[in-house]
Amino acid sequence: MKRARILLVTALAVAPMLSPAVTYADYPDKPIKIVVPFTAGGFSDNVARLVAKGLEARLGASTVVENKPGAGGNLGAALAARAPADGYTLFLANVAANAINPNIYKDLEIDPEKAFAPISLVVKTPNVLAVNNDVAAATVADFIRLAKENPGKLNFGTPGNGTSGHLTGEMFKAQAGVDLAHIPYKGTPQVLSDLYGGRLQATFDNITSIAPQANASRVRALAVTSNERSPLLPDVPTMKEAGLANFEATSWAGIVAPVGTSPEIIAKLSRAINEVIDTPEFRSAMNGGEVKPLSPNEFGTFIAQDRKRWGEAAAAINLKLD
Repeated sequence: MKRARILLVTALAVAPMLSPAVTYADYPDKPIKIVVPFTAGGFSDNVARLVAKGLEARLGASTVVENKPGAGGNLGAALAARAPADGYTLFLANVAANAINPNIYKDLEIDPEKAFAPISLVVKTPNVLAVNNDVAAATVADFIRLAKENPGKLNFGTPGNGTSGHLTGEMFKAQAGVDLAHIPYKGTPQVLSDLYGGRLQATFDNITSIAPQANASRVRALAVTSNERSPLLPDVPTMKEAGLANFEATSWAGIVAPVGTSPEIIAKLSRAINEVIDTPEFRSAMNGGEVKPLSPNEFGTFIAQDRKRWGEAAAAINLKLD
């Protein structure tokens, strides 16, 4: 009896130390949720649903997408950050909520750099400098020359203040040494309408919006803002090829979890997500976006560098939003 009591006490003492390992091994044993800070039907939502479908197949647990739009992505980010750090609530990290907004919003509920643990980058898509067909510029060099000859008289439209298109335009102005007027709109459709109509000379917007218009000759694409050319516009040079060194400005989406999530769960999710995205089917569904598997540490470095890049662009124009 005495030996039995000793064994029981020992087992009870050791159990708490063993339970985390059991938890990691059993994960996941209930549904996983991916919070998307935008409305259903958009590019980010599509990315999240494809990742969710792939995770279900690999991890064996139901994985659902929950759309929580608002405040430029900040609402969904705050909701996800406050969830338990147990691997069952994930967040679709993105260039707005995780890289741009911390630089331009005066009062955020959370600091995404401190609130989230990176898991994996999923996809990157460049912006495009496009002009209306009446602008006398066939190349970036032509456009820069035209802008320098007409300081402050050429404009560019974007889907709004603080968007990646807006800040890409500010990067361009700084590196090219030109003065362009920014015209903010409510969305891309309004930008394109005025670009077709000649009320706008140029735009900086995501390639998924611009490529169909450029391929249909409704606008003229001058350069993409990625390091490499895009298969959506294979004949359009990069900004670097056009003469602007170190110019990169991409939209992106990835997966993060609330900080404090165990490294073992982070590693398990990272392996599964990278398996999901590193397939021909997923790459095809990204419509020309650059699928980029990264380790958690690499993704963390990527976010920090991107946040710094957008911060410099925002600081150059003293951009702050309430």
